[in-house]
Amino acid sequence: ESVKQIAEQARLDSLAAAEESAKQVAEQARLDSLAAAEESAKQVAEQARLDSLATIEAAKKVAEEVAKQAAAEEKASIAREIEMVLVEGSLFTMGCTNEQGADCNDDERPPQNVRLSNFSVSKYPVTQKLWVKIMGNNPSRSSGPDLPVESVSWNDAQAFIEKLNSMTGRKYRLPTEAEWEYAARGGAKSQRYKHSGGNDLNRVAWFSGNSEQNIQLVGRKQPNELGIHDMNGNVWEWVQDWKGNYDRSALLNNPKGPANGTLRVYRGCSWQSTASICRVSRRNGSSPEYRSPDLGFRLVLDR
Repeated sequence: ESVKQIAEQARLDSLAAAEESAKQVAEQARLDSLAAAEESAKQVAEQARLDSLATIEAAKKVAEEVAKQAAAEEKASIAREIEMVLVEGSLFTMGCTNEQGADCNDDERPPQNVRLSNFSVSKYPVTQKLWVKIMGNNPSRSSGPDLPVESVSWNDAQAFIEKLNSMTGRKYRLPTEAEWEYAARGGAKSQRYKHSGGNDLNRVAWFSGNSEQNIQLVGRKQPNELGIHDMNGNVWEWVQDWKGNYDRSALLNNPKGPANGTLRVYRGCSWQSTASICRVSRRNGSSPEYRSPDLGFRLVLDR
């Protein structure tokens, strides 16, 4: 009996030991499985993070390329908007020349001799469409995309040019007074007309006699000898120079006007000007802050 009891006790102890061992093995297996699962999850998460970073980086590169392409297309679009005419430089007489007759004012005398280098000038005055594209607003009192921008000061024109140059990478500017008059006269192709493009003002310019007292679309009148429109009539045009006196004593090379002053020059006459004002040598000037509904500008591009 004693032997049986001992044997039974041994069997029970063995079962208990086996059960405990099995529990330990099972717990270790569970812990190993959890650790493996956790490690696997970490690896999956890390791979997902790396994949996400790679996707983001790829998306950034695509976005950068799209932005570069858009910027290039915008530059090309703006350049197409500004038609430029090459003006070959030469000698000319600036101011009250014979064809201007008795209409000359004192500030157009004495006529002075000027030599200019080649430059490019815009075929039309700056339009409202171009101004809005660059500046995002329209200061003009009469609204229309192909009307000249007006009611802009000399300072406004400089702000426009600064932004235009930043957007295009080019070097646009206002013409000097000498460049403006030389281009208005037809440059080296000049036929010595009183008005820019001819002696029949009605054919070449919008002025008080035909404008019905309204600003008009650019390019609708006959161009001058160089193919440039509206240099007389439609809107007065700011130029770069301070207003000063003329000097016949020496040949002037690419003059830029006085170093300082109080009035900035504008040239050309407008839709509300009389015929005697709409001449290639006529000058006017106002403070750089002055704005008027018949005052705009055109551009020169440094080559």
